[in-house]
Amino acid sequence: MSYPVDDRRSYVGQPDRPSPEAPLPGQHAVVMLALSIGILMMGIQLWLLTVTLDLFLSGQVGQLWRLALVSGLIFAAGAAIIWLLHHRPHVPRTSADDPARLNR
Repeated sequence: MSYPVDDRRSYVGQPDRPSPEAPLPGQHAVVMLALSIGILMMGIQLWLLTVTLDLFLSGQVGQLWRLALVSGLIFAAGAAIIWLLHHRPHVPRTSADDPARLNR
């Protein structure tokens, strides 16, 4: 029985390394946590807007502004996080960040 040869590994001079754009170890979990928190906050905001509209249509305006303010604060916090993510400094990777080095 013969097995196919992987030509990528047989190339001399190029060790088997991930691409430089590959995420660092643990970064995927952090991104998934941030996405989960963002989806949860959007759900809370949608619920607050629904309750606020229900109170407005029923004529009970006592708690209307507080609920609208909390919803606006959630929106502002989400917008601030997006702004921070786009304006953070780019830190170049060093050789210590190389995932292939961890397997040695």
